[in-house]
Amino acid sequence: ANLDSNDPNLLTGGLSISSTNASFGTPDTGIRYLLGPGANNHAKQLNIVDDLVVVVGAHQLKFGGDYRVIFFDSSNFQHSVELTPASIPDLVATGAAALFSSTVKPSELLSQAFSVYGQDTWKLNQRLTLVYGLRWEVGPAPSGRGSTILGAWSSLDNPSTLALAPAGTPVWRTVYANVAPRLGIAYSLTADGKLVLHAGAGVFYDLGVGSAADLATHYPNQAFGFASGVTLPVTDIAPFLPTISLLPPYPVYVEGFSPNLSTPRSYQWNVAIEKQIGGKQALSFTYLGQAGRELLRQEAFFQPNASFSGDFLVTANSAFSNYHALQVQYRRHLSAGLQALANYTWAHSLDNASNDVVDGLPSNVISAASDYGNSDFDIRHTFSAAITYDIPGIRKGVLHAVSKDWTISSVVVARTGFPFNLQLFGTSPDPLGFATTRPDLVAGQSLWVGVSTAPGRQSVNAAAFSIPGTVRQGTEPRNDIPGFGLTQIDLSLARKFAVTDRINVQFRADAFNLVNHPNFANPLGFLEFGPTYLSSTEMLNQALGGLNPLFQQGGPRSLQISLKLTF
Repeated sequence: ANLDSNDPNLLTGGLSISSTNASFGTPDTGIRYLLGPGANNHAKQLNIVDDLVVVVGAHQLKFGGDYRVIFFDSSNFQHSVELTPASIPDLVATGAAALFSSTVKPSELLSQAFSVYGQDTWKLNQRLTLVYGLRWEVGPAPSGRGSTILGAWSSLDNPSTLALAPAGTPVWRTVYANVAPRLGIAYSLTADGKLVLHAGAGVFYDLGVGSAADLATHYPNQAFGFASGVTLPVTDIAPFLPTISLLPPYPVYVEGFSPNLSTPRSYQWNVAIEKQIGGKQALSFTYLGQAGRELLRQEAFFQPNASFSGDFLVTANSAFSNYHALQVQYRRHLSAGLQALANYTWAHSLDNASNDVVDGLPSNVISAASDYGNSDFDIRHTFSAAITYDIPGIRKGVLHAVSKDWTISSVVVARTGFPFNLQLFGTSPDPLGFATTRPDLVAGQSLWVGVSTAPGRQSVNAAAFSIPGTVRQGTEPRNDIPGFGLTQIDLSLARKFAVTDRINVQFRADAFNLVNHPNFANPLGFLEFGPTYLSSTEMLNQALGGLNPLFQQGGPRSLQISLKLTF
């Protein structure tokens, strides 16, 4: 088709690369040629915080306020053009391709949040202290600045009349009743203060903004276009660029928020008992819980009425969560050169949405009420420990200068894995898309089977699942398969060299995953695509983001040597 990769104008039609994205590729190769910027966004934040503390007898009164405002400028590509031939042979034979285009206008957003609080710490006597207070929070919906219009919708409760609200209508109503009480108690069970009972409870509100910033790059700030059989090369894309309009029909993909959105909140409580052992050690046992209510969840509706060309994705307060945990902690303060901290946590987190977005599924496929299960981040058992020891040097002789100021430290982490479930791709109730659902669970089958050649020596048992004959949610519970865990030992050796009283140089050698224990990511879990997707395909650190071992656990052994100057 005579596409010269050195001449981007053939794809962009002479438009400036600074304002246009272009891509060319075919489904049969999976290779795409891309050019142009993705985005050039800017954010400025102003935060005003003030606190006042007044001591009156046994009371310590504290008052304060917090106002924050974010100015967000979204400057994505102005136009995007995607050329997709059916295949390389088809391209050679016809010289034509499908052309997908989009237009996005620059947007300016304003997000604000305001809160005030009052708190009293009341020391009733030597053994009992109460902390109680009240917090009030107001978080209006983000709004457009300048000519930016954020899509607000009316008649959401009646999809047959769902329509774009008049320009300037808030994305959702402002809630002024977000009052959050807090209470804490500390009581010494013994006169020497070495056995203390702590308890607390409170209400906490989220900002509730969620994915509202996406509105800056979605309708009515974006439009889509499509043309089939476009002859290549394309030297002028202007005729193919869509025009943004506030009039229906709305585009094939629209995002919105419930106009009656409530601020997500959580109820939190805890009870702890702490025992001081000697003067340098302490042991504590804590039970804590949290109940999240009115949390954000996104659902999809296909063509609510004739004004819509495709999906309408709405974020509402249909999610909820529950969390319970038992925590045991041992602490040793620095003494005789030794400092240590060890924690064990048993926890269980359940919800019906672990983030603000669900994969575009209609509520009749995955409803909020029927999708309650283990959270995506549910980790049942976690153990972690950290120890630091200042190695005593030889006090006399020639070796004193060599052996002094050395420190050895280690961090150990061992936990169970993130749960997951299998996924199915099938024909969707939405003719323009696809549904991601779960299969049926076969009774009497184990979820894992031993496979000597698979990473971790096990693979998900395909015989434990079956594919439903129709597009529906299967009987497999959400996140029912226990995933691969993590075990890692890090070790560091360091020495400090004093140059002057105020200048020091530190030599440090770090070994991450010292014993090179393999930690695997969970399988991708696509049942229809064969056994490859039922075994792990990567190390855990890659699944978590693939960052440097300083910031990411789960990779192979990694060594680092460094020098640090402090002054």
